[in-house]
Amino acid sequence: MRFEFFVGLRYLWNTRRTRFLSLITVISVLGITIGVASLVTVQSIMDGLQNQMKRSILGSKAHALVSTAEGTVADWSPLAEKLRAVPGVAGVTPMVTTEVIVAANEEVLGGIANGVDVPTVGSVILLPDQMAAEKSDIKCLGGFVNCPELLKRRTVDPRTAFYEDFIPDRDRNLPPIVIGKEMARFFSLHPGDVMTVISPTGGGMGPTGPLPLSKNFRVAGLFFTGMYEYDLNYVYFNLTDAQDFFSMKGTVTALALKLDDLYDVDRMAGKIGAAAGAGYTVKTWKEMNKNIFNALKMEKIVMFLILGFIVLVASFNIVATLLMMVLGKTREIAILKAMGASNRAVMTLFVFDGFVLGLVGTLLGLALGFGACVWLDGLELPFAQDVYYLTTLPVEMSAGLFALCAVAALIVSFAATLYPSRYAARIRPAEGLRYE
Repeated sequence: MRFEFFVGLRYLWNTRRTRFLSLITVISVLGITIGVASLVTVQSIMDGLQNQMKRSILGSKAHALVSTAEGTVADWSPLAEKLRAVPGVAGVTPMVTTEVIVAANEEVLGGIANGVDVPTVGSVILLPDQMAAEKSDIKCLGGFVNCPELLKRRTVDPRTAFYEDFIPDRDRNLPPIVIGKEMARFFSLHPGDVMTVISPTGGGMGPTGPLPLSKNFRVAGLFFTGMYEYDLNYVYFNLTDAQDFFSMKGTVTALALKLDDLYDVDRMAGKIGAAAGAGYTVKTWKEMNKNIFNALKMEKIVMFLILGFIVLVASFNIVATLLMMVLGKTREIAILKAMGASNRAVMTLFVFDGFVLGLVGTLLGLALGFGACVWLDGLELPFAQDVYYLTTLPVEMSAGLFALCAVAALIVSFAATLYPSRYAARIRPAEGLRYE
């Protein structure tokens, strides 16, 4: 062992003459430990929340959309077959998407209407699973002939039996609609109930401008995405019913795609565009959700910087510890230099001491942060349900995050050793031994 490291370890150890150094050393290590543990824990929680939101959003939306500048895709079936043949494409389904107004029980709400192809929609988005979570079935969206029990429910309910006698004939065979759990709660609706959907421009152009078009639908089921915004504002029709309602017979607004690797979407966008041919545009999930994901990314960076200051403040404990050590070891430093130790060797000695403090604090902080993450994962907390649809705290740890926090802490710890070490290296033997 080089003498710089041997002497440095002895300086960190408690001695009879410098008993106070042990307490200062412990405080320095604890400062780094708390800073690193806080950084790791909070960043892991942020990753958990971000990934939970990403899964919820991408479970309700396609990974990519193929459309045209006009906003409609005619003769879409051959195009869908070509896109399914692209390696890396897991599923393709046609969709009709537009903004609507929904109304029921004297309440009105803006929404996004999605016409979906029932046989293929499950290959792109998680709507069938999201409906199953609410004890509903995607087959009901194909028509009430598949779910006759929803119509029987009203006739066996004594509260609605009288009402059934006065239902107009045009309302007895209403097309099905699927709404979110929060929308159902907002309108006080249940499967089998009737609601009105209004297309602000569906009636064509009149003398005073666009004419609205309204139509009644019967609720065929509920879905639950885990995102308040989607569960409150999204509705789903059968593709044929949506085309009839929005006067888009034979056309769709876009073809929705699911990829085998959603993080490879940038490379896949070029392959999909080449397969689609000229006149078609490809829009990826990164572009469709750019604002929300950029906000989450910026929030994570800001949180890292804020918590990084904890480590920075803790590094001043290392500066104070080394300065006090240098002042307490002035005679020993002078003796070492008188015996031939160079300025570089003395500086290395105290840099080593500070780095050891930072290393021990970092390792303890990583261990403490890991334990905190394990304890917090799944912890039940009251969340704002209009922001996060969560009942337990999601925590996702990653080796990359732990490594990043460790490297950042060690760099700060190393920087904190430079000034005290240079100060020690400048001590002259004559000055150190003047009063001895």
